[in-house]
Amino acid sequence: MNPNPEVFGLHENAEITTNQSETIRILESIISIQPKSSSAGGKTREQIIMEISKDLEGKTPKPYDLDMVIEKFPTEYTESMNTVLT
Repeated sequence: MNPNPEVFGLHENAEITTNQSETIRILESIISIQPKSSSAGGKTREQIIMEISKDLEGKTPKPYDLDMVIEKFPTEYTESMNTVLT
């Protein structure tokens, strides 16, 4: 599914560099949610993850009501926007 770097005129090792950068970014994200200290009053890893997930959930838009969209914008070949919406 992913084209080789040569398709874009890049060296074949460009994919290795990209994969290494992605791995570093993922590991930094994992480390950032780890507790910084082991003190008894600090938050646990689970608490930190729960706070982050609740924050992300709050920022995520609610799903569309597909039944309402289909009713309001029926699929018609004369209206391309209706087809895209449904």
